[in-house]
Amino acid sequence: MSPLAIALLLACADKGGDDSGSPADGGATDGGGTTDGGGTTDGGTASELQVLDVTATVSEHVVTVVRVSWTTAEETTGWVEFGETSAYGLTTATTAAGTTHEALLVGMPADTEVHFRVHVEGAGSSGQSEALTITTGSLPSGLPTFSVTGDPATQWSYQVIPTQGTSYAVVMVDAQGRIVWYDQLPAEGNLMRAVLSHDRQHMIYCLAGPQNDLASGSVEWVSLDGAERTNVPFPYIDHDMVELPDGTITGIVVTQAPEGSPYVGKTADRLVELSPDGTLREIWSAWDQVDFSKAHVDHEFNMTHGNGLDYDPVEDVYYMSAKALGTIFKIDRATGETIWQLNGMLNQFAFPKGTEIVQMQHQFQLLPDGILIFDNGPQDRGYSRVVELELDQDALTAEQTWEYIRDPSVYVFAKGDVHRFDDGTTQVVWSASGEIQNVDDAGTVHWQLNTELGQAITFVQVLDNLYVR
Repeated sequence: MSPLAIALLLACADKGGDDSGSPADGGATDGGGTTDGGGTTDGGTASELQVLDVTATVSEHVVTVVRVSWTTAEETTGWVEFGETSAYGLTTATTAAGTTHEALLVGMPADTEVHFRVHVEGAGSSGQSEALTITTGSLPSGLPTFSVTGDPATQWSYQVIPTQGTSYAVVMVDAQGRIVWYDQLPAEGNLMRAVLSHDRQHMIYCLAGPQNDLASGSVEWVSLDGAERTNVPFPYIDHDMVELPDGTITGIVVTQAPEGSPYVGKTADRLVELSPDGTLREIWSAWDQVDFSKAHVDHEFNMTHGNGLDYDPVEDVYYMSAKALGTIFKIDRATGETIWQLNGMLNQFAFPKGTEIVQMQHQFQLLPDGILIFDNGPQDRGYSRVVELELDQDALTAEQTWEYIRDPSVYVFAKGDVHRFDDGTTQVVWSASGEIQNVDDAGTVHWQLNTELGQAITFVQVLDNLYVR
């Protein structure tokens, strides 16, 4: 097996750390607040399965994360219910069958008494531990701070928010704007995207190299307790990545023009997949699929400037935003062929006369009958907006059906993100302004998050839950 394959396998293993604790410094206590044998307890009765040796410790790397371990005398599965009160409200994923078990409690804010209880099942019987508590630690200095206004969000539970400016970090916040997970990053880094992995075991980072050394790009996996970090080289990855359901990472990769091309010395983008076994596979190349003679672009660094990527597992297609072209591509993953090109210099769709065309776009979301786009716009327009287009992909027609412009308007020169919720409301990330808004179709803001002055937000991941069911 190659070193890369070994690194990826290690990245996917939840090895855990060697955190330690006691009731005095974060160990578990019983429901009445008294210590119970150095953070352990024997639960259950003679008529039910026994939950033995329950131990809870706060991670020394991420003090909002608690590791709970327990044993059973016979083979069982188990899970932990937990929350900020004795009503709990949250549950971990179910552990594999065995006699030793552990689970991470993720989603709690700092300096909070966490109530929890272990449940087990096996051989037609079940059992549970007594009610226990443990207190999370205090956040380190230097993390971003957030203020939230409006009604608590009900469409989602948590969001992954990378920040840069006065602080460089990846944080996960709840609807109240409280940090429930964090990772402080070096200021000289070049983080493009952070996502919670599909199996909910790691945070994954897309780390582009600096413009003068894009070959040093990489992808990094960080365990949720913060104890394990695995960095895998992904040369020339830039601007965005997406994780597929099987753990494959697909990145936008900058590539020099091939020999003999009239554009020698220029770069454009490819889509490259990094599979869990370490295999690299090219899916699509702008040098093969884009007719630059029709594009009339002569960008100093990158003639496509791919800056947004999404994947649809139902159709097995990619969508890529190319800022320099003003175009969004739909790409067949199996063949590497471009299916269609929307908007900008290579547009194939017919728009009604007088439609204001999207320019310099960043993130987008495909909808059942259209697409939602963050339209940064040119600087001389002076404002950015969100646009919804209704698409007929067979007839290649497009029509604008909705837009949202902030009041007062703002211009976002870099990044920008959008997300449509099932109830029809839309989340808008005004990245450079350090602001997130949830708005309805009338443009009324129902929830808003702001960072402190000098703090920017990049691309955001919206999460319904933190555990695989």
